[in-house]
Amino acid sequence: MPPEPRRPRRREGLAPAPGQGFRPAVGPGAAGPGRPGTPRRRPHQDVLTGSSTRRDGAANDCGTFRGAPEVRVSATSQTDRVTDERVRAATAHWAPRFVANGTDYVDFLATLSRITSWDEWCRQWGVTATGYEAIAERAERKGRGLTAAGAWRRAALCWHWGKFLFTEHPDEQRAAHERTVACYLRGAWALNPPAERVEVPYQGTRLAAYLRLPAGSVPAPAVVMIPGLDSVKEELQATAAYLLERGMATLAVDGPGQGEAEYELPIEPAYERVVAACFDWLQARGDVDAGRLGVFGVSLGGYYAARAAAFEPRARATVALAGPYNFDDGFDDLPVLTRAAFQRRSGAATAEEALQRAAALTLEGASQRITRPLLIAFGRQDRLISYRHAERLAAEAPGAELVMVEDGNHGLTNHVYESRTLMADWLAERLVPAA
Repeated sequence: MPPEPRRPRRREGLAPAPGQGFRPAVGPGAAGPGRPGTPRRRPHQDVLTGSSTRRDGAANDCGTFRGAPEVRVSATSQTDRVTDERVRAATAHWAPRFVANGTDYVDFLATLSRITSWDEWCRQWGVTATGYEAIAERAERKGRGLTAAGAWRRAALCWHWGKFLFTEHPDEQRAAHERTVACYLRGAWALNPPAERVEVPYQGTRLAAYLRLPAGSVPAPAVVMIPGLDSVKEELQATAAYLLERGMATLAVDGPGQGEAEYELPIEPAYERVVAACFDWLQARGDVDAGRLGVFGVSLGGYYAARAAAFEPRARATVALAGPYNFDDGFDDLPVLTRAAFQRRSGAATAEEALQRAAALTLEGASQRITRPLLIAFGRQDRLISYRHAERLAAEAPGAELVMVEDGNHGLTNHVYESRTLMADWLAERLVPAA
């Protein structure tokens, strides 16, 4: 079993020792410290039908989205004490994502109830994380390995949410990152199928990744999974499960500017270089079908995936979820947290330089090269990236199909099951050999 996670130095108050922190809330009415009561929830809104078109304008068989409830959280509904606009922005933009990728909604509410300013964000997610670390350690002492593994993964995600856009205190952010990596590693073995941490050679260094192989016959088709600006390989495992169920191996990688690589390598606009390195590594294995390789990317990773579709001929099928066409278009309208994270992870010294670096992330001159199948999945109500980015890519890429969900949010996390099954089915139909 992987070693116990190292306790890195951190700003005082980041999190208490395991066993002494806040225990994760249990039950729909659970309250955390300082929580004034159960917050008011907005009623679910009716969901409109999504649309799906090919570049030639004909309807395709990617399906529709009907009647699914949507998680909507208002920052002000958590507590009237929240006055920091950065907390409000993080809550409004990313609440459904936290739940969709493995964090209990009650844990989300309990953690947010303790946060009144952005300065508390990372520390309070650390409090929730250490509650799960304590659960994991107690379970291990009793020989309950599966319970411990699940708690370690939950702790890892909470540490990740604490640090994902937290740039104001680098030491605290780095400590939370290290706990994310170490905790998840202790629980990765118990995923079904298990996740193996591997390292992919890349330009004189190595990129950390999680490899998972489907049950059944080998060699298996494989999909390289690409995180976005503020996501990591660990967060992608919730989506990977859908691909694995359909017979595809997954390699979720922390590329330049992401996860384990974000402190050494700046963001790489030509991300096809990263995908090429991943394909080289996969093709050297005997348990992967070298002729059936695909790519999946979400948010900024959707841009990276489209770049790979344009320049990496081994990419047989690609999914670009919620990706921009050119990242500088609308950059100034992004939340301040997102712009600050991009500035740090791109290596820009100033906000002006960050905008210049954002301009380098463009599909101009590349989109016309995408002739192999590309699925563009997007929500028309995306408040981070305009749906017009998706429409432009679909119009220019000869191999593109566009699924536009009329009430979809960023990453379609308000339509988790429908969108993830759609994307997984689409990839399986193009990568998995017919039985």
